[in-house]
Parts: sequence; C-alpha cells; structure tokens
Amino acid sequence: MIKPLHLTMISLGALIFSGCATPPPPPIDANTLASAAEKILSENIYYNELFTSCAALGGEIEVDAINVQQNWLNANAPLVVAADSYYSQQQAENSFEYAGLTLAPTAIRLVLDARQKAKDELSLSKRSPANQQKTCAFKLAQMAPATLPLSNDPAIARAQTELLKHQPLDETPLSAPRLAGGINAIPGGKSFFTINKSHQSNCPDAYTLVIANDWPKEAYANFCGAKAVEVLICDWGKCDIKKL
Repeated sequence: MIKPLHLTMISLGALIFSGCATPPPPPIDANTLASAAEKILSENIYYNELFTSCAALGGEIEVDAINVQQNWLNANAPLVVAADSYYSQQQAENSFEYAGLTLAPTAIRLVLDARQKAKDELSLSKRSPANQQKTCAFKLAQMAPATLPLSNDPAIARAQTELLKHQPLDETPLSAPRLAGGINAIPGGKSFFTINKSHQSNCPDAYTLVIANDWPKEAYANFCGAKAVEVLICDWGKCDIKKL
C-alpha cells in the first residue's frame, strides 16, 4: 500500500527533527558544583572587600562604591545565598564548634585569601590619598552593570541552575560563607610556633591557620596543601586535636 505523500513528508520531517534535537546537558557532578560554589563565595568576599575599602575613603568614592555594591548584590545575592547553603552542606564533615559558632577551616582560609587578594590589588596603604581615590575610581568604573553577574563566568553559569535549587527559604547574611564565622586575619598566639613547627615536620606543604588568639584560649587549624587535616583547641598551651 502506498502512503499518501503528505504523510511521508511528515514522517521524514519528524525523523530529521529528532535527529537534530539537542541532547540535554549532562548532569553536573558534586565536584563541579562544589568548585562553583567555592568560587562564588570567594568572589563575594573579594568584591565586598573592594567596596568596603573604597567606601572608607569617603566623599564621591564612598557614594560610588555603595551604588556599585548595591548593583552587585542585586545581580548576585540569590546565587551567593544558594552557594553558601550548598557549601555549608559539603563542609559539614570538616566543621567544628567553637565559641558558639560552627566553623570550617577551609571556609575561613577562603575568606582570608579573598580579602587579601582585594587588598593586594588596591594597595591603598601604599598610596597617597589622591592616588587612593584614583585607584578606587578606576576600579569602580570598570564595573559596568553588564559585567557584574557572576554567571558571566562559564563555570558558574553551568552550575547556576542546580545551585539555585539549594537556596534556603530564610535569608542568609551575605557575609557568606557562614562557616567562616566572620573571623579576620589575626597573629598567632603563644602556641603557634610549636604547632606550626611540628606540623611542618609532617607535611611538605604545611600551613597553620590562626582561628582564635585570646590567651589562654587559642584555636588553630593545620592544612597540608589546600586540605585541612586537623583542628587544635588550646587552653593554657594544652591542645586537644580533632582530625578532619
């Protein structure tokens, strides 16, 4: 039996269409999501440090910094909150309780590194007042609205949809990551030298992070490369060690 011509053409069209259909993107693995979330949080801290440092100069620069910061938050806040939620879940096993806070050494180090990157780029402490103004004006002028969304980064854009599924219902402060506890860079206490020297003998790429220095209370985390391996909570120089 001969098929009607119009039915044959429809069948051929369906075959051609199905053959050319774009396959769905492959699922995003946990490592890719974790890497994107970490990058988002690092960028959040980096930009916050830039805006805060420039706003501290006062005058027109302060106004410009506040305006650009608000534009940045409008473009990225939901993604930052979602990334922090996902990151907190992933770091749960590497976190610990201290002074009423849940902290993760990796999160604290991420914050300190991102802040330092911003400070090094601005180098305001090394500039005259006039050059401080010029430096911030130049930096802020580069931040046109179209450049602000973090999803301009292909690695973040790929993970964005999946990460946004982790956005909590309650508002999370944008001092993310929460697991950093708002800790700033501080010098080591009396136990630092001994802890660091001992750790260097066990790891070729040793790094000791100072978490708290309020003698007789101290807290440190030892890293081997980028990996946090243990937390040390010290009281009067006697330290309890928690392996991570």
